[in-house]
Amino acid sequence: MNALPSVAVPPTPDDVRRFAFRQGPGKGHLGEQHLVDDRTATTSALPPHRARSATGVPLPLGTHELLAATPYPGPCGAGAVAALEPQERLGHLLTTAFGLQRREPSHRYADHRSVASGRAKYPVHAFLAQGAAVRHHDPYRHALVDVAPSGGAAAGPVDGTSVLLAGRYSDLPAAYGRLRYAVTEVELGVALRSLCVAADLFGVPAALALDGAATARAEAAVRSAGPGTWSAPLAVRLDVPGPAAPGRVLPGPPPAARDVRDPLLGADDPSARDAAAVSARRHGLPPGPPAPARGLPEGSPAGSSATGLPSGGPAGGGPVSGGAAGAVDWAQVLWNRTAGRMPDRLYGFALRPAEVSADCLADLLAWADRPPPGRLLAEVAERVRLSVALQRVGGLPAGVHQVEGRGLVLGPARPGIMAALQPGFAQQPAPNTDSGMRHAAMAFVHSVDVDALLDDFGPSAFGLLQLCLGWSVHGLCLAAAAHGLVARPARSFVEYRVQPLFGLRREETPVFMTVCGTSRFTEPMLDLRT
Repeated sequence: MNALPSVAVPPTPDDVRRFAFRQGPGKGHLGEQHLVDDRTATTSALPPHRARSATGVPLPLGTHELLAATPYPGPCGAGAVAALEPQERLGHLLTTAFGLQRREPSHRYADHRSVASGRAKYPVHAFLAQGAAVRHHDPYRHALVDVAPSGGAAAGPVDGTSVLLAGRYSDLPAAYGRLRYAVTEVELGVALRSLCVAADLFGVPAALALDGAATARAEAAVRSAGPGTWSAPLAVRLDVPGPAAPGRVLPGPPPAARDVRDPLLGADDPSARDAAAVSARRHGLPPGPPAPARGLPEGSPAGSSATGLPSGGPAGGGPVSGGAAGAVDWAQVLWNRTAGRMPDRLYGFALRPAEVSADCLADLLAWADRPPPGRLLAEVAERVRLSVALQRVGGLPAGVHQVEGRGLVLGPARPGIMAALQPGFAQQPAPNTDSGMRHAAMAFVHSVDVDALLDDFGPSAFGLLQLCLGWSVHGLCLAAAAHGLVARPARSFVEYRVQPLFGLRREETPVFMTVCGTSRFTEPMLDLRT
């Protein structure tokens, strides 16, 4: 199979099965995982063509102060939230979910945002639809920019307030090929949870509409923003009263109407077409009411007593990284969130050996335990096994342990587990590259029988799986940041090396990895928070 049918002709279940194999275990055998040239242009951070207008709604200032006054892991104080006008509360919510955090002067990639992108390309775009008004969230203009489609108003939801999340495949390097699908769909799940966490923090009820009709309405609004190869969007209803704020002239000059990267938006890339065709299977999901969407863990995630984990520090004493997060505020959590890195002109991410407390692990397990919204996503998530390789964590034996709810089923001790995982990771130590895997404290692996999932849930299940993975991964990344740890979401690993090390059955495929540990590299950073 060289390419899938066009989006107008939905791919068959067998097409989706082959597509999944090509970007999973088959990617190494088929030679489809190419080296990525960092100098190659992408459309990352490029606003859609019709979302570069001079008008819109500026987002409010002061989000940092509100979050700095909010202790992790709870929501903002009722008094602070009640003092905000509805549209102002909405603006702070969007800035919390998708806003800029910092710029690392020697970092060659994009500035860091709230969402846990492992690639710093941020292929997911957020649109706000209120009645017929559709606006694009532009973090650099710190505004909701009016979408000015040709031929009239954008086709958005007819009532209420919705945030539409859509991935654009050209924001990732073309050399990713079909892997752009899995990466982008996972980051849709990441963005969904980031939005739901922000809604919880500001006391705004949210609901995910995942049926085919809601997907079609959201897609019409996204496509009105201009050309591009987009994923099927997600629509999240927010209970925000009042009409849309009127647009006005935004400060500063608007972006240039033409950009040298614009031709990439309409590029005829077979792998992007394949990705869009598989994503479009969400149009066939059955109707149903929007599902309440909560992002924060249920109950208190802190404290290891509820998980069956040992309490206190590591055996033998010594310095502890990733200790209790009780004194951390939400502004610091979002600032801390990082996938790790190396100094300028070096690749990979550097970690150092450090002890991690049992409370830190308990916090991560609590975040992973919150299911994604809606019956269908929750049922898919139930089919996914979460395992974790540990070393130097809360006195627990080094080895691979299975996650059950907020607890662990301990496996046999294996002191060299992280070093054994190192060869299966995409980035190997070299004169210009480091991989912190050997020094990591935790490596979480999601695994599932993909064939059985497709048999039981149909061809849309592969996309639903990616959303579930992103939902879980963002929770792990936030919890790690609360304890001062790096959390690196990773899709590029050798499945056949990871599978036996985690004791997985032959039909059970590792589909995502999140590596957590203590960074060995730091540098002064520029604060971009508002």
